Amino acid sequence: MSDEINESMEDALDDLFSKSKSSIDQIVELPSRGVGYPGGKSKVTIRTMTFDDEKALSESTPDQDVVNLMLERCVEGIDVDNLYSPDKLFLLFKVRELSFGTSVKVSGPCTNCSVVNHLDVDLTQLNIEYADEDFKDPKNVSLPDLGKTIEIKIPRAQDLASFSTKAKTLESLWRFVKKIDVYSDPKIISQAIKKLSSKDVRVILDNLVITEFGLQNRAKYICSDCRAENIVEVPISETFFTVS
Repeated sequence: MSDEINESMEDALDDLFSKSKSSIDQIVELPSRGVGYPGGKSKVTIRTMTFDDEKALSESTPDQDVVNLMLERCVEGIDVDNLYSPDKLFLLFKVRELSFGTSVKVSGPCTNCSVVNHLDVDLTQLNIEYADEDFKDPKNVSLPDLGKTIEIKIPRAQDLASFSTKAKTLESLWRFVKKIDVYSDPKIISQAIKKLSSKDVRVILDNLVITEFGLQNRAKYICSDCRAENIVEVPISETFFTVS
């Protein structure tokens, strides 16, 4: 292709996309406010999904995590594997919102009369809680039966496989305890955890779940038939990343 044709092609494409909304960048603040991330990075840039992104997702192999693939392509300046789960969910919703709009169609059966309600959920109305100034990672937790303070590391997206079953969760628990009282040796920690009471183990498990911040992906609605109040969850599925 000659330089002249190349130049004509570029001019034509520039003209076609001069007013296009197909490529939009947006800076968003993470619910964690960057606590625990390198440099305390609290804001990242996201962009709309494009043809190339759709193609990459369609060509992904079964062993690839398509959610991670999409975020790696559409989010700039953050390690997806190092994200807290609430931050990862937040970014998924924000990329979807930027790419396809704020309205998502969901269905939910009424808990009172079982009638299925078909709803349009406005993503901008979902509540977002941001981490308080005193949120820390690792954080200190007191074990009531042991009578000691431990230091817990909050799990990241890359750690989710460790919590896929109860057995794996218990086997991996020592990895998220950085210190018990004055002891930080992983071997001592792993053996100490095996001697803890169920009550103390439950305290550790409860504190590994992030409740301090995140996007609430559930919405209240009134049943169209019996007028009872219900809650519907906006699920992450293939249809989530389409135009409603």
